[in-house]
Amino acid sequence: MRLTVFLFFCLTALLSLAQPPVGQTPPKGAAPAIGSLDGQVFDSISRKPIEYVELRLCKQTDSTVVTGIYTDENGKFVLEQVPLGSYFIRVNQSGYKEKIIRNIQLTQAKPLRKLGSISLVSDAANIQEIEITAETPVLQSGIDKKVYNVGEDLSVQGGSANDVLNNIPSIEVDQDGNISLRGEGNVTILIDGRPSSLSGGNGKNLLSGIPAASIERIEIVTNPSAKYDPDGTAGIINVVLKKNIRLGLNGNVTLSAATGNAYTGSTSMNMRNTKFNVFGNYAYDYKEGYRNNFSDLDQTYGDSTVFFDQRRYGTDFSETHTAKVGMDLYLKDRNTLSWTLSGNLGARDRFGDQENYRYNENNDTVGVWNRTSFDPGYNRNLDLGLNYSWEFKEDKGTVDWAAYQSIGNTTNAGYYEQTYDDASYGRNLDQRLFSLEKNNITTLQMDMVRIIKSKWRTESGLKLIHRNMGVDTHSDSRDTAGVFQADTLAFFNYEYTERIYSAYGIVGRAINKWKFQLGVRLEQSYQEPNLVSKNESYSNNYFNVFPSGHIRYEIKKGAELSLGYSKRINRPSSDNLNPFTSYADPYNLRRGNPALRPEYIHSVDFSFDYTQKKWSVTASAYQRYSLEVIQRVKVFYADGTSAGTFANINSSTSSGGELVFQFRPLPIWRNTVSANGNYVIYKDDNPSANWNRQGFIWGLKYSSSIELWKRSLILQVNGRYNAPSITAQGRMQPRGSVEFSAEKSFKEGKWAIGTRVSDIFNTQGFNFEVEQPTIVQRSEFKWLTRRVFITLRYKFGRSDFTDRKRPGDQPSGGGGFDF
Repeated sequence: MRLTVFLFFCLTALLSLAQPPVGQTPPKGAAPAIGSLDGQVFDSISRKPIEYVELRLCKQTDSTVVTGIYTDENGKFVLEQVPLGSYFIRVNQSGYKEKIIRNIQLTQAKPLRKLGSISLVSDAANIQEIEITAETPVLQSGIDKKVYNVGEDLSVQGGSANDVLNNIPSIEVDQDGNISLRGEGNVTILIDGRPSSLSGGNGKNLLSGIPAASIERIEIVTNPSAKYDPDGTAGIINVVLKKNIRLGLNGNVTLSAATGNAYTGSTSMNMRNTKFNVFGNYAYDYKEGYRNNFSDLDQTYGDSTVFFDQRRYGTDFSETHTAKVGMDLYLKDRNTLSWTLSGNLGARDRFGDQENYRYNENNDTVGVWNRTSFDPGYNRNLDLGLNYSWEFKEDKGTVDWAAYQSIGNTTNAGYYEQTYDDASYGRNLDQRLFSLEKNNITTLQMDMVRIIKSKWRTESGLKLIHRNMGVDTHSDSRDTAGVFQADTLAFFNYEYTERIYSAYGIVGRAINKWKFQLGVRLEQSYQEPNLVSKNESYSNNYFNVFPSGHIRYEIKKGAELSLGYSKRINRPSSDNLNPFTSYADPYNLRRGNPALRPEYIHSVDFSFDYTQKKWSVTASAYQRYSLEVIQRVKVFYADGTSAGTFANINSSTSSGGELVFQFRPLPIWRNTVSANGNYVIYKDDNPSANWNRQGFIWGLKYSSSIELWKRSLILQVNGRYNAPSITAQGRMQPRGSVEFSAEKSFKEGKWAIGTRVSDIFNTQGFNFEVEQPTIVQRSEFKWLTRRVFITLRYKFGRSDFTDRKRPGDQPSGGGGFDF
């Protein structure tokens, strides 16, 4: 039955592809009823040809668009394969008044029409108007997706992708780079719309190695349609790397330096005409800092209590190189072939000096020792993408074929020395650990959009994701003779394979003020974690159906209501399933759980969006009900050690609301206030653990910018606050920060110099408590967050901002209402 349904989806997609749009193929036996038009576009005053002018051929009867084209570098154009009939042409170019050429007749007698020279008149008044109104806001908030434009936010200059995410409403990044959305920690991270080793293919987050200067925008989808992969409890975060598409030769260079030895530099360049676009960018990031953490543990055994205190002071160094190159080839007949190559090289070295103290209930010292650690790491990631796009005539839809390959590997080492004050407390240790992690992701997909009779919109597609991951680790210790010998601290070889086959179908329609969309995604998954070194293998295979539905109602212009539902899945990652125990810190062990089961989520979202000239508001009420919830938990043992692992909790319910309010009381003053709050209930019947908890989580973010000195000087303030929040085992303490940024531009915006002060009051950090029947643990993490940045920026090339969408330029994402 499953195979039958899957083949049905495949057959439906292929049949839809095989059906040509109306007018594309003449009846059998009929003479080809087609013609062509050509011409050349000039400036009315200088008589110079104008490149990249948009021409749209429209039917005379109902004004529907039949086809379109852009002029070449000589201002020339040729429209071929045009069905015979009566038409008119709209001619548009930024800075010029629109021109309409009417009464164009293509007949059997005269199928070829030469339009000759077409003159466009400059519209200086309109140019000034565009410069005022075409400004891109930092946050574009809609009902089903938010878009955060990184280039418009001064507060992330010199920062990383994690700094960018921390500025977005309802998103938080913790001390280990773990990301949460609307209070939920399971989020799907995509790079340029697809799985990537850059986003942490082995279950880890590598976004701290991507400079903010490499990011164009970030898209947040909280209740995705069936077009998207169903992974991610809270939704999807798509990081879109820069790709310049301006005409001609364009580029920019940005340099930044900060206190605490932090330096970044980036450059991007592209060359585009009507036949191709070649682009590339590169970013470098260097940071030095510190990373400290403190922990106090109180553990009770019957009538006795043991106290364990740890104080760690350390340094944190990172250096990354990120680059992306690519090319778009604009072929004839609405075809585009594109390729991209993205890469990341990074190094991170951490040194720590940790003092450890153990006391009994009488406050007598029972152990004192020092542990030093040096953890160097290197990562290399490469993403290759190939995309072919074909647009049907008369804007009847598109077909996209895509193939992506992502390869990454990370080399980690650890050097640990543990020295006891008294031999009775324990034996001194000198250990070394070496690890190689590999990650290989292959993605193949086909997506098709068809418009049927201008009323119905259908989407369908097929997708294959194949992941191969592996970790090979070994360690050794110095013996009494001073020679390093292999030990069992970390000796294992772990391999993980995952295959996901999926098909989806979506149908939507707009009826007056109503818009609806229904979809379903079918998926067959195979997971095979294998601990090769212990000959332990596991297999998790499951078939799932993921329905989705969205309804919108337009109350009036600028005001909409929306209701959405989707079923989603949280699959255990490779790290989650890895059964090996890490002894890097012998008192704080780490291991995965190969018995983890997938978590299933039912998500409902009701939203209201209202936009006015000076302000807009988006309000959402949502609820997520999850079964077999995957949670990070800590297990404590009688010898005073603990292990961080993962477990399935019976269920959780999260009910909350989100508010994003943007207002502009003056043309030069822009403000964004966002708030998110939700009440979480964890339920579990495990008699040996206290995982039944509930509580309220909420947070606020505020951003304000003002433009002075004829809009050449921008001042910006950002602030965020997170109230105390609960977890399955304890509580996270409140946290927050305030930042200030400024930038002054010169020479018509080609040059700019800026400054930024991050975490002005040095309050950014993490404090949490674990509360269990016999355990209380308090932990604090602090790293270098307060820095002063100086930034210099230069750009060259075309400065117009009205680069029009050319056939083949596809936005990332999809699955929304595009009627």
